Amino acid sequence: MWGGPLRGRELSTTAKWPAAHRDPVVDRLHGHEVPDPYRWLEDADDPGCAAWLDGQAEAFARHARSWPDRDAWRARLAEAAGRGGAAVPVASPPVWRRGRRFFLRRAPDMQLPVLMTAGPDEPPRVLLDPLVLDGSGATTLGLWRPSPGGGLLAYQVMRHGDERPLLWVLDVADGRLVDGPLEPGRVTPVAWLPGDGAFCYVDTPGPGLERGRRLRLHRVGTDPDDDPVLFATDLPQLSVTIAPAGGRLMLSAAPGATSGNLLWLADAPDERARELRPVLVHDGTADGTRAVLKFAPDGRIFAVTDRSAPFGRLCAVDPADPRPEHWRTVIAEEPGAVLADCATLTDPATGEPRLVTVHARHGTSELRVHASDGTSLLDVPVPGHGSVTRLTAPPDGGPRAWFAYTDYTNPPAVHRLDVRDGSCVPEAPPVPEPRLPTPRDTARGETTREAPAARVPAARAKVRARPDVRRLTFASADGTPVAMHLIAPPDGHGPRPTLLTAYGGFGASARPAYSPAIAAWVEAGGNYAVASVRGGGEGGTAWHAAGSGRNKPNAVDDFTAAARALIDGGHTARDRLAIRGSSHSGFLVAAAVTREPDLYAAAVVSSAVTDMVRYHRFGIGRLWTEEFGTADDPEELAVLLGYSPYHRVRPGTAYPSVLLTCPQIDPRVDSMHTRKMAAALQHATASSRPVLLRCESGVGHGERSLSRWLGLQTDVLAFCAAHTGLRLR
Repeated sequence: MWGGPLRGRELSTTAKWPAAHRDPVVDRLHGHEVPDPYRWLEDADDPGCAAWLDGQAEAFARHARSWPDRDAWRARLAEAAGRGGAAVPVASPPVWRRGRRFFLRRAPDMQLPVLMTAGPDEPPRVLLDPLVLDGSGATTLGLWRPSPGGGLLAYQVMRHGDERPLLWVLDVADGRLVDGPLEPGRVTPVAWLPGDGAFCYVDTPGPGLERGRRLRLHRVGTDPDDDPVLFATDLPQLSVTIAPAGGRLMLSAAPGATSGNLLWLADAPDERARELRPVLVHDGTADGTRAVLKFAPDGRIFAVTDRSAPFGRLCAVDPADPRPEHWRTVIAEEPGAVLADCATLTDPATGEPRLVTVHARHGTSELRVHASDGTSLLDVPVPGHGSVTRLTAPPDGGPRAWFAYTDYTNPPAVHRLDVRDGSCVPEAPPVPEPRLPTPRDTARGETTREAPAARVPAARAKVRARPDVRRLTFASADGTPVAMHLIAPPDGHGPRPTLLTAYGGFGASARPAYSPAIAAWVEAGGNYAVASVRGGGEGGTAWHAAGSGRNKPNAVDDFTAAARALIDGGHTARDRLAIRGSSHSGFLVAAAVTREPDLYAAAVVSSAVTDMVRYHRFGIGRLWTEEFGTADDPEELAVLLGYSPYHRVRPGTAYPSVLLTCPQIDPRVDSMHTRKMAAALQHATASSRPVLLRCESGVGHGERSLSRWLGLQTDVLAFCAAHTGLRLR
């Protein structure tokens, strides 16, 4: 496979490797000899690894200085980011508690979103600003949940990309910390009990995921060490939800990220409870089905499930006998349209529940209002052929719901739906106050001075022609039709520098959404393509199954076919085509590059799984064995070796220009994948094109400040532009 882990060799793309030689590792697994010459790069604390990373940083900096228009790309991205985007949200739909609303807001020049609140008779004000907690921008706000009365807020913060949060409780009226920190081990759901005095949360009893999860009850102001354990499971995933009135509680547990779940229903505890007596109402671990309960304001219970319905259905649940065989379908499965979300409102005239559903058909959202028996009452016109997300409604009922809408040309905007007249109107987001409160530093428990944000200058608005968005269909290797969106400049078509991406994993759908990176690339004159490959959720559970587990090669086939379709259709050429992806999307890019390297001019692989033999030994990889398979199984090992990017690197191959990016420490997708992949490609490539590693400290797999986001995206676009011939115009 490889010629060996050479050291002290001068590569055209890197500084010298450490001179110390280590014998290459060869594993013998189920009759296969599996070389692993860069095993030494798995340990980030190893001195040899640290020295190697220093050389990589020098090589990256040297090459980055040569990229044309790099500063101009940053300015273009900053302007586009000012309009919003999934990674840099401008506003979120409100979360309501008895007339008080809570929502996120980020002005164009703000580094991180702030959490704001407003009561019925008060103007919006900033409640939490991460930059006040930590002026460096290294602290991000994770999940937050207001209490039923709206007087307290439980929120979680993470620092430097660490996904072990600290959980605090804040008094909404004066910003005073009243409790914390709790250390749940991983990000946890918070389910408040009525009365605002206690909440349920989930913790991890030991390091990592080895010992399962526990449901605990915390009374505000008491020692977390004394929190009783109400429920425990050896499964690594556990979530909890309490009905608005507090009478019922739902628990959901699963053995993996894409496996079927277990669902329990229980009487909600009171503040003095020491145990819980849940009743199992759904077990999808054998057939891979999932279900989740929705609690209506009047106490009714509904279930959203793909059991016997690959595209999803909505059922009424009898609390007296909640077993699945007694669920009554009220909104039947609609083949071709995935049931993506549901919220319950109240008809003010009758007090009956109104069901608001979001279906996704070919990536386009459809919004409908139904009676409680499932009768369709209203098709709500959405602003375009895009995505409706984050559907929310007040837990105590009412006729209105809120959601975010976006598509490839329109930034996310919050809209309000009123079931009384079917109106659906956008809401202008409030502007954060210029002066912010200074709550206690949640990372250290100390009061800090107000820290000014590192500002990004707001660009002047320009009149822009709208990009041309088309939905294309192409045939994969086995003839399966696959859809792809092509976002192109409005001034004609033809072979252009083109960026292609896809997600294709974990049943997640690649929905149309505005991205500052897409906007900047297309405004510069390039094409941007997003393929809906198998393994995603665009075609329901069957589409996911067709690209997961032993079928994972289908996702790579689809991605490769998408690239060929762009070339054969005259949209681009091999020397003008770049591919990019992050996380599972990055895995697809790495697999595509090692399968057919001469198809692409450039590739960007970010925070991706690349060693498919050892991935389950690192981070939270063991949650993904149903998505990828495991090397512990002889038959699955053979499949994994057939597409594992790290193991398919071949010496003497002319690879395209490749940029690999990762955090220095990534608790979700261990950065050892990126280090090993970079070393393998650098040693193997026979071309003069660079293979570069950009390794960044102080961030993790998820959210980052605007400046950090701009830095990464600038390098990605500038790299792709330099190697596909795109110049800013």
